Amino acid sequence: MIKKDKPKIYFVSAGPGDPELLTVKALKILKKSDAVFYAGSLINPAMLKVIKRNAELIDMKILDFEQIKEMLKNILKQGIIVSILHAGDSSIYSAINEQMNYLEEMAIEYEIIPGVTAAFAASAANGTIMTLPDISQAVIFCRGEGRTGKMPEGQDIKSLAKHKATMAIYLSFGIIDNVARDLKEYYPENTPCLIAKDVSLNSQILINCQLKDVVKKTKDFSVKNMAVLIVGEALRGKYFKENRSKLYDKSFSHGFRNGRNTI
Repeated sequence: MIKKDKPKIYFVSAGPGDPELLTVKALKILKKSDAVFYAGSLINPAMLKVIKRNAELIDMKILDFEQIKEMLKNILKQGIIVSILHAGDSSIYSAINEQMNYLEEMAIEYEIIPGVTAAFAASAANGTIMTLPDISQAVIFCRGEGRTGKMPEGQDIKSLAKHKATMAIYLSFGIIDNVARDLKEYYPENTPCLIAKDVSLNSQILINCQLKDVVKKTKDFSVKNMAVLIVGEALRGKYFKENRSKLYDKSFSHGFRNGRNTI
């Protein structure tokens, strides 16, 4: 059992970048943290303004894990409140696993504060949804094969596209030609897509297009990093009047309401 008076690390999820999209809990923790580690290449500088004025800020963009570990070790000796600020949501495509393992080895308590991930923020900003009755009831979060290694068997874009679910594809605009080619194996060329870059920031770009135009639009708008591609028929949701949720249908019964017979 770890005593409460021992050091504690907070993994704080920054969300898509707008400080107003921080959770209340994340904001409270950043305001009381004495030291904050962050990736300067990913975190919106405006996010740093919510941190208390005299906090020590450590930019991790030029550090490797061993250097980060050594700095954490030294800072924790001071008995202060420490946060590690990650872009997006720390539970998806983040680098906290090795950091958690290190903290457990050191018997240091930690807590993960969730945040808004890019695909959710993009869908909201676009006024669309990712699931739709009778159209798509599953969302696949994935990425294309890049510099960080091969995809596990069956988890490459082409294999996942077989399901024809809504796909939220991260970290893949550097290989967008390959991604689009693999998607076309199973999705029609007129499948709606959303290219979302810098979601929630002043530089936000939302591009609604069809699968056949994804590569051209990517190049036309110079989309490279900090972007997500959403693919699937659910993006047409607002135009499908017949695909309404059953929850508020007057004929649908549930634990709090008896449905009315429409015959």
